[in-house]
Amino acid sequence: MQRRKPNRDPAGSKPTAFRPGMWVGLALGAVLASAGACVRAGPELLPASGYTSSIGRRSLAGESRSGLAVTADASVWHSQPKTLAREVTPVWVTLRNTTGRPLRVQYDEFRLRGASGAIYIALAPYASRGSKSGPAFEVTDGGAFDKFYVAPYMAASYPWLPVWTGPLPYGPSNYSVAWRAGLPTASMLERALPEGVMEDGGTVSGYLYFQKVRAQEGKVTFLAGLQEPAAAREPPTRQLASIEIPFVRVYRRPSTESLYEAPPSPVWMY
Repeated sequence: MQRRKPNRDPAGSKPTAFRPGMWVGLALGAVLASAGACVRAGPELLPASGYTSSIGRRSLAGESRSGLAVTADASVWHSQPKTLAREVTPVWVTLRNTTGRPLRVQYDEFRLRGASGAIYIALAPYASRGSKSGPAFEVTDGGAFDKFYVAPYMAASYPWLPVWTGPLPYGPSNYSVAWRAGLPTASMLERALPEGVMEDGGTVSGYLYFQKVRAQEGKVTFLAGLQEPAAAREPPTRQLASIEIPFVRVYRRPSTESLYEAPPSPVWMY
């Protein structure tokens, strides 16, 4: 497997937003992780008209195409750190595969695209292999995982998930939230979307942590483009499913909206 190399700013201190000129697969969403918390002050990203999920949550977007169903919520983060949205854009997604083929789930397949054309990539929740990050973090058994195989390089963190033994084009990503001081936290690791392969009929849920969307972006598009798994030196596989979900920035959630806890099972995406 090839190692994904980080794209840094001229100072070499952290990843920078990608620009157009490459395929973009955006993904955006975040669910409330605790009921009873207060609505955060400041702007939120809510689905554009026509993309609200059928379950009636205004903050939850849903789209299905070519056998891939995606729900995404970018409303809030209510775990630790409370100020995470100042550093990155946390996004909760649920993926369900009915394409008839296995789908690769790796962070390079997800992007956010601002109205300015800037691209915000999904950052790995783990520290890069080259860092002195200590032992692997073990995630508690739980969550909405069905017919999902974790990537070998994340297996130590998910000992209760079966491990994918087939080909993958990439190893662990170097685009990591660890570029930011104090990140990742245990809460971020516990709730992250793991990398791996989702079999036909499979489901997986978790947070994606994107580069922070600039305040000037009034609109953001979530793109996800999933392919079949293939080895690094094999010819690129065709994209089996592509999703686009537009979001708009609002500065105050309507008073009729209430906080909620993310449902524990995949049924919430229907």
